[in-house]
Amino acid sequence: MNTKFRRVSMLIMVAVATIFQSCSSEDDGILIENENQLEDIQGRIEQYQTAIENIQAPDQMQEYASQNTYASAAVLSLTSLQVQALTYSSIFLSIPDDAEPQGTIGKSGRNANTWVWSYGGVTLYYTITSDTVFDYFTYDIEENGVRRNFYEGRVRKDGTFYEVKFNGENGEFILMTYTKTGNIINFTIENNDNDKIELVFNEADQSGSIKVFESGILNESFVWSSNGTGLYTDHRTGETFSWP
Repeated sequence: MNTKFRRVSMLIMVAVATIFQSCSSEDDGILIENENQLEDIQGRIEQYQTAIENIQAPDQMQEYASQNTYASAAVLSLTSLQVQALTYSSIFLSIPDDAEPQGTIGKSGRNANTWVWSYGGVTLYYTITSDTVFDYFTYDIEENGVRRNFYEGRVRKDGTFYEVKFNGENGEFILMTYTKTGNIINFTIENNDNDKIELVFNEADQSGSIKVFESGILNESFVWSSNGTGLYTDHRTGETFSWP
């Protein structure tokens, strides 16, 4: 991942650490029970997590990675995307049992449920609104009288689409998008500079591809087959390298 992705990722991880700490209590941050809307969205996020956890390179490709630089780079890129996808999504399941539920009217007249709690002088607001197709969620942080949005997103009720935008400082953000059509998973991470990493993965046979864009321009790509063979392309120079 390039420097710009790492910078915004660091801002996000600091905020994530704060949220995890705020969800710790004497009873280990047990989640709220019997809140249907919250349980529904958590269930869909767990469904997404399971799909991400099951993404892995073919066994033969992992063997090639021990001998081939490009196969190794492909496996490492795939693992890095998987780790980030799981790390960020895990915060959606972290609401302490003493969070105060509040019912309000959300955007476009949709009913909204907000859970509010505080930790170390910071107040956190987790809000869910719903319509017939999507659940929408926002996570706001208030400190020293200033409230800002940390992330916002939506999950399709059938679990086939998930999108979340993490907001950093000075307009910086990371947008993560997941879609699943049949056996095909599409997962992307992009930022405010139009840098993007795009994964396409076939659950049925473990074939896939990864494309890396910088400022909207395709720089590198990996493509691999179910038998573990693959091709790396440097789109800046036109060079290609295959494995094994």
